[in-house]
Amino acid sequence: MLLFSGLNGLAQKKPIVKKTYSNPLILGQSPTKRLSLSYEIQPVFHGSTRFTNAPLPVAYTTNIQTTQSVRLGYTKTLFAKPKLYMSFNAGYWFSTFNISNPKNNSFALLLSQRQFHSFTAGTNIFKPLNAKNFLLVNVSLEANGNGESLQNISGNNLLAGGAIIYGWKKGLKRMWGIGVFRGYRLGKVIHVPALLYNNSFNKKWGVDALLPARANLRYAKSPKTVWTFGYELDGTQFAIYSSNPIYNNAFFQRGEIRAKVGLEKKLSKVWAFTANAGLRMNGRFDITNDYAGDKPIVQTDLNPAFFINGGIHITAFPKKKK
Repeated sequence: MLLFSGLNGLAQKKPIVKKTYSNPLILGQSPTKRLSLSYEIQPVFHGSTRFTNAPLPVAYTTNIQTTQSVRLGYTKTLFAKPKLYMSFNAGYWFSTFNISNPKNNSFALLLSQRQFHSFTAGTNIFKPLNAKNFLLVNVSLEANGNGESLQNISGNNLLAGGAIIYGWKKGLKRMWGIGVFRGYRLGKVIHVPALLYNNSFNKKWGVDALLPARANLRYAKSPKTVWTFGYELDGTQFAIYSSNPIYNNAFFQRGEIRAKVGLEKKLSKVWAFTANAGLRMNGRFDITNDYAGDKPIVQTDLNPAFFINGGIHITAFPKKKK
């Protein structure tokens, strides 16, 4: 009787049911790059430059022999728990322009004498709401400018961006969401609807997209080799300090639309290599005298040009032996 009484008491207790939550993992995606170093070069291209405040609308030609840039990136996971996933991201972008015969074109002379720097820091927050729904928040802060302007940093150097997305997750192969995006990807701030769509159709094919910023179709040739085909919007706004009063306390707006083919090669458990090549189309290559970018004083229509870049990445830091 005591035995049956005990079983009856257990039956009266409510069963413990653990609530499940969605997570940001999508099978087939490339591993997170913890530390990155990449170099890019854009060969010869040119464009027509107009000075909007000039009494006579004379057009100049800006001939750019090469554009070179170096990028550093760092990502650290802060939280990876069932109810919260959070990471910290930091980056640095250095770029320089080699201009031919810039003396008769003050805009070309400005570019040839300046190096442009962009420092970024941000966070990605993935907040599961239940087993199917989530909230994705991105917040970023940039400090941009030529070398002189960054020596006495001010509000002109600082830019804020980010996105907030409400989404749906189905298993480990698909997630999608809708929200709002703010950024300077085309050199000037934009506020637009955002669409997140990540889907692994099978072991070979998948797509990763955050529209309008970027979209990539991926093909896994092998577990160590992945090809990508897609596009991205690139660029930002730089504060300028110059001895030329026309450009002093002005802003350089640089934005590009890039169609590209990429290769990612896993070299080991720790190292990976990437390469991209494609066509850069001009989004914006202007100088404006106001922070909002509504009063351009120089406008340049650049012709399309090719670009190529390569990078080496650490995907996991070796764990210290106890």
